[in-house]
Amino acid sequence: MKLSKLKDWAKAQAARTLWAYGPAELAARLREIGVVPGSTVMFHSSWLQHSGFQGKPADVVRTLKAAVGEDGLLVMPSMPYHNMSSAQWLAKGKPMNVLRSPSMMGLVSEVFRRSEGVQRSLSVTHPLLAWGRDAAAFVEGHERTERSFGEASPFARLLARDALIVGFDAPFSTFTYTHFVEDQLEATLPCPLYELEPVAGVVIGRDGQPFDCTVRVLAAEANRLRREDRLVEHLQKSGVLHADRLGRTALTWIRAAEHSRESARFVAGGQHFFDAPPAASA
Repeated sequence: MKLSKLKDWAKAQAARTLWAYGPAELAARLREIGVVPGSTVMFHSSWLQHSGFQGKPADVVRTLKAAVGEDGLLVMPSMPYHNMSSAQWLAKGKPMNVLRSPSMMGLVSEVFRRSEGVQRSLSVTHPLLAWGRDAAAFVEGHERTERSFGEASPFARLLARDALIVGFDAPFSTFTYTHFVEDQLEATLPCPLYELEPVAGVVIGRDGQPFDCTVRVLAAEANRLRREDRLVEHLQKSGVLHADRLGRTALTWIRAAEHSRESARFVAGGQHFFDAPPAASA
């Protein structure tokens, strides 16, 4: 047996035994980290082979819904593109169909999108999925704000609802709430956060009719100069960014309010998680 096949066999065996856990264990761990009935949870995920979870993506979704309950709110990202920037996505000219465009943010997110009672925001670049109390109100108006992460967006409502942001085999770098934090700290950035000109896009609404909207996309320079590892180090040292394992699944979590507060404190202390642009040559 080749070494690679032997390693795969060993991982598969460990996933069924040593790392094995099911929906009940996931529910218990979620309670331990603060997911209780009535909670608002923003959930980012990857569906990895040999994670140890003994179930299907639908079992994760059912466990999460039960954990927050009908009086809570479960939120997931559902961007219709992957491995490209929002500017690159818009350049393709494809509409975001609120009912039909699949979520490219992992299998759990796509299963959640198709599940009963889920609402989807009409953002052309960063649509969010929501289920539970006031889900429709939570996603409402996303298409009317040029800044997908701005004060008028659902991302601001995560802060207002004291949301817990959870990564399920999804690292902190996937947490889109960080862009809301950047938007709030825009005046402190050493470079523009957004490109100067808004970009046009098309959304196909729930009635099947297309409509035009414009958004400000994150600047290519800002994406190049972002140094998120500095922020992660600060959040970890401050004790607000947590990490653990369940089976072989990596869990990461932070409260939206603590993310906002500590990120602002980091910047106020004279540091930043963006580099300054290189000085122009004479």
